[in-house]
Formats: sequence, C-alpha cells, structure tokens
Amino acid sequence: MKNFWASAIVMCGFAGSIACSSTDDPSQPKELAAATAFDLDDVKTNPTTYDFKDFKPNVQKLILAGAPETEHIAILWYTVADGGVGLHYHAKTESVYVIDGSQTDAKGTYPTGTVYFNPPGSGHQITDSSGFFVLAYAAPPDFASTDLIGEYEPVRIDTTDPDLSQSYPFEERQPGTKTFAAPLDGEGGLSAEFVDTSSADAYSYVGNYLLVLKGTCEIEGLPFGRGQLIVTKTVEPQAFAVTAAKGGSCLAMGVSFQSPVD
Repeated sequence: MKNFWASAIVMCGFAGSIACSSTDDPSQPKELAAATAFDLDDVKTNPTTYDFKDFKPNVQKLILAGAPETEHIAILWYTVADGGVGLHYHAKTESVYVIDGSQTDAKGTYPTGTVYFNPPGSGHQITDSSGFFVLAYAAPPDFASTDLIGEYEPVRIDTTDPDLSQSYPFEERQPGTKTFAAPLDGEGGLSAEFVDTSSADAYSYVGNYLLVLKGTCEIEGLPFGRGQLIVTKTVEPQAFAVTAAKGGSCLAMGVSFQSPVD
C-alpha cells in the first residue's frame, strides 16, 4: 500500500490537468480529474473504509463509474462465505474479474485471478460465493426478465497463467508491445484487451478501466504495480498512454464500454 500511496501523491500531474482530492488517508482512493486510482489489496483488506452500499442480502456494491440503473463499473463484496444473488438476465455483456475469493454459477466456479464475460442474452444465479470482484455491466442485471435467458457459454480467462501471452493469440502492435482482444460479442456493448509491453514507447489504450496484472505499468507516465486499478469517472471511454517501467515489462487488462474492434 505504501507504493500505491507514493504513486497516488504523484498523480496530481496525471493527464496534465489532474487535481488530487483533499483527503490524506492512504486507505481511500485518490480522486483525479479524469480517473480514480484504487489499490485492490486495500479494498479487500479495508472494505469498510469505502462507500459500499447494500445490493442484495449479504452482498454489497461499490459503484466506481456510472449508476446502478445504467451501464456501470463496480466492486462487489460478498460479506459471508456462502453468498449468492438470485437468478437474473444480462441484456448486454457482463465482465467479472475475481479480486479475491470465488464466484459460482451453473457454468462453474471462478477462482481468484479469473476474468469471465457473459454475453448478451445470458443469465445466471450466483451461489456459494465469497470475496471481492470487479464488475463491468454494459446493462444492469435484470431480475424481472429471466424468461429471456438463452443458451450461452462465457469467455473465461485465467489472468494468473504465467504463459498467458503464449496461450492466447497476442498480436504485435508496435515494437515491444503486443495485445490480445477477448473474443466478445460485438452487440454486447463491451470490449476487453490485454496489453503486454516491455516498451518505453506509449501504447494508446481507449477504455474505462485498466488493471495491472503483472509487473509495473506506467500509465500517463506514472507507475502502477500489480493489483492497481485506474477507472474513468464517467462511462465515456478515455485514452490512456501505457508503457513499461524502465527496464521492465508489464501486463494489463483493459475493459471498455465500446464494442470490440474487428
């Protein structure tokens, strides 16, 4: 957390026009002009210091961008070891990244470090789940239209795979930088891209959040380590310049409220 606090102080210069919040509490996210930086280790260690709201029995939600009744990004917290959410429908793509713990539905159990994407027209009931999750909804969960749920298969990726960049078809975008776009439904209103770079030349990622999975990424010239999350304050995608820290490499996952690019 000390490394995050140090970088958060520096982030007053983010994107050339950033103003930090007045809070001096390192356990709180730092408010920026265009984005907010979160240390996910701190979120799971000190969840009561964040503005979580009741979502369902024994389930709380922290809205990071957007609003509950529209597309939004949030962190979900099952406050018990066997938490669940009733059957619901997803009109558009849902993204779930497991920060810590596991989530279970009829398609299986998703452990820490897994990200999965449910396509438009899908739906599920959550059972036997615990921990913390980053959610991105292109449309809010619908508990009234469960009769619309069709057959589907989620796109599931283990971000802890040490051979991730070899296991998936990453493509070189520029010297030292390669990317992989998750194969998501173009009608789902959501896209996701993995950026693997060892370059000091910036790669421009346009999206709503960037999560550092390995190494240290410099985002707009400022360092962020594993488990640090940068989220836009609105649901409008923003451009982020991503490079590797000097002499190193990094892997980041970006999620965006825009359709996948062919």
